[in-house]
Amino acid sequence: MSGTITLWRGLAFGALLSLALSAAGCGGPNVEYGDPGAVETVTSAWGSTDLQGTAEKMAQSLLDSRYIAQAQAQPKVRLREVNNQTDEHIDTKAITDKIRIKLLQSGRVRFLADNANLNQVFAERDLTEALTRRGENKLLADTDYIVTGTVRSIRKVTKKAADVYYLITLELVDPQSAEIVWADEQEIRKTSSNPKVGW
Repeated sequence: MSGTITLWRGLAFGALLSLALSAAGCGGPNVEYGDPGAVETVTSAWGSTDLQGTAEKMAQSLLDSRYIAQAQAQPKVRLREVNNQTDEHIDTKAITDKIRIKLLQSGRVRFLADNANLNQVFAERDLTEALTRRGENKLLADTDYIVTGTVRSIRKVTKKAADVYYLITLELVDPQSAEIVWADEQEIRKTSSNPKVGW
């Protein structure tokens, strides 16, 4: 009798273990790594491909401009905020961060701290006192160029299709003369369709 009970207990334990393993395998999300450089076409909204393509094109255009390519010394540049004038959330700092990285890696441009991290620089160097000295003031203000820009979009949506046009513009400005010495743009058009009504 005790052998039969032991057998039943073993079978019951095996069944419970099997159910537990099965539930563990089906309960969580299926996560996979993908190629971060692959074209992303999930929706017509701003995506990683748009970010990467824009940053690559604008950074290369800046490097090819005579103000960078023919500079006698590495110009000092400060990136200003790129304004998002679209109807969706776009992390424009991600655009300028990628541009900054590419330009810095070229070894042909030097960057000064931008608004996002300038407060950290102030705290680190105790600039509340240092800025009273003329030399420190000049050092921080000694910017050759600033980069500004805007992202705009035009969106057309029907029940079966969506068409989005993005226009990204950047400008290189001489802060002393306020002269715009370089400008470029990136145009992106994305369309999506869905045969189902009510998407």
